Amino acid sequence: MTGPLSCRGLMRRSLALAALSLLAACASHVSAPPAPPPLSRSDQQCLAELNRLGVQYQVEPQSASTSKACLVQNPIRVSAATIPFSRPTVAACSFVLKFDEFEREVIRPLAKRTFGHDLKEIVHFGAYNCRPTHAGRESEHAHGLAMDIAGFELTDGTMISVKQEWTKRGKGRDFLHAVATKACGYFNEVLDPDTDRDHVDHIHLDLGRYKYCIHHKT
Repeated sequence: MTGPLSCRGLMRRSLALAALSLLAACASHVSAPPAPPPLSRSDQQCLAELNRLGVQYQVEPQSASTSKACLVQNPIRVSAATIPFSRPTVAACSFVLKFDEFEREVIRPLAKRTFGHDLKEIVHFGAYNCRPTHAGRESEHAHGLAMDIAGFELTDGTMISVKQEWTKRGKGRDFLHAVATKACGYFNEVLDPDTDRDHVDHIHLDLGRYKYCIHHKT
């Protein structure tokens, strides 16, 4: 009885060792994913500044897309700048830093002066989106350098909707028009319901190559 059992045990051990050797050989031929490129000094400084300001974010993979037309430099997933966002969104660090500055210097003080209340939330349609514009040219959303603002919620619960308030007389319209006008001093392109039908329900802000602002006053 002892002899046959020992033989079977040896065979099992031999098969197990052979399987382990095969797995090890296969693993040695599987190439590890390439390490992400190191951040440049300017990218590191951008993240350090967001940390100093208390922006709530998570670092995203260096490429938000495999397409070269949809690469985001120093991408982060941000849930709150100075004011919380209605939902997290991916954007380039440089855009978030500029938007945070715009919130602190323009939107919050303007809301307090106009309504007597601070902002509670920025309502938006998103930042990064790997797509062209409706006109067919490259969209700054594809590089995380743009965001579409749909409205704002105040601390008293008041909602200021671009779609509902832009053309209606009152404090809401005055506030939204002032936001769009002031944005021209911070962003390269500002598009709103006065621009075209594609922006009837939001204000588009971007840091792209094109410069345009219908409300810019020289």
